[in-house]
Amino acid sequence: MIPENNPSEETMDWEDEPTAIKPMSMYFPPTEYTKKIKISTRCFITEFMETMDELNPPVTRVEKSWFDNHPQFKHIFHMPKDGNHKVMGMWMLLLRTANIEKVNEAWFAVNGSPIRYSIREHALILGLDCRNYPSNYKEAGSMTFVRKYFGNGIIRHQDVKAKLQEMEASCDRLKMMVLYFLSSIINGQRKTGKDAPSVEPFLLRAVGDLNLCKTFPWGRLSFEHMLEEISHTMEHFGGVVKEGVIWPIPGFCIPMELLAFEAITDLGAKFRESVECVDPACPRMRKSKFKRSEMKGFPISKINKELGKTEDIQNILKASEAEETLLARITEPDEIDDIHDFVVESWMKMIDKGNVVRLSKIEEKVDEYHVRVTVLEDYVQEQVNSMANEMTNHIEKEGGVEKEVAGGGDGNREKVRLKRTKKAANRKKPSKKQR
Repeated sequence: MIPENNPSEETMDWEDEPTAIKPMSMYFPPTEYTKKIKISTRCFITEFMETMDELNPPVTRVEKSWFDNHPQFKHIFHMPKDGNHKVMGMWMLLLRTANIEKVNEAWFAVNGSPIRYSIREHALILGLDCRNYPSNYKEAGSMTFVRKYFGNGIIRHQDVKAKLQEMEASCDRLKMMVLYFLSSIINGQRKTGKDAPSVEPFLLRAVGDLNLCKTFPWGRLSFEHMLEEISHTMEHFGGVVKEGVIWPIPGFCIPMELLAFEAITDLGAKFRESVECVDPACPRMRKSKFKRSEMKGFPISKINKELGKTEDIQNILKASEAEETLLARITEPDEIDDIHDFVVESWMKMIDKGNVVRLSKIEEKVDEYHVRVTVLEDYVQEQVNSMANEMTNHIEKEGGVEKEVAGGGDGNREKVRLKRTKKAANRKKPSKKQR
């Protein structure tokens, strides 16, 4: 009879509980989580600010006012100043990137807790407009301005900077400032120097219309650019990190730079501190700053040490009431449909019900299920072996089912066939891996 500890419906009632499915795979194994590289960002906020301060003639009140009062860019000029990017939090997340089907968001599994990076997190941290693109936006603007100063050749980021530094204060200089800003911060290129490609064509067109530069959803553009860079990083490393390499990450990386510290309470408390007198409706990057340190940054080993085994992790960033007002203004109420992904949807169903997704707990239950299934498989195998032994005894008693009826059969052939019959009877059920 079947053992009492069989996986009956009563003992497998966990299936009726909300469950989170593990991702298809992780891009990096845990053995890579401690490996160090140098990340070189292409988000030149400090360089842009220093260039503006050094212009001769100096920046005019009109030029300064255009950036300070810009509905989106003002957040960058009002955020706490820091001479260096602190990117090891971002590297920690990249090493824990989950392989999912969705293309419009990324997920990172930290200590068994999935953390989402979607356009909502990007908007909440950054504060730039993340609504849909206007129709035919790639044809908007004009190339008249850039052709006036650069002709029809390649226009690199450093060419824009050099041209800006030699211009007198004018409406055209403001446009050159905007082009330099966009190519320095919003949508930088992976390569710099003489091998750098041209500034993104859309940016060249956009500066021909400063009104377009005020209303365009730069948040969505920078978000999509960052998703491309995450995908490119996964493809480049292929799950193996060669320590000591320099890896460039272009684009506006601030949201990814801060995500770990916003989602993981212990990291935020250790490395960040609040900024006083900030409007609650401001984006997250204006509300806190990195604590002062003698080092320009901090190593991945320090991040991992503080991370420990903490489970105080938000799967998705929770917005305050004031922040919901900000998000309502700069994001779409309903995002564009993404690829159906039953793994991520299982996580979101749990989150929507107020549960916290912990993949480690799911793994424990799956292990428990495998133990129960093993009990049943052992019982079935025991019955198969018993039947096989009975068949063998019957064959030996009757002289073998393969024996020639006429009595002229080959004795050797009879033994071989009998041996094969025993093998077939005792053949084990293939394992799940074999199937």
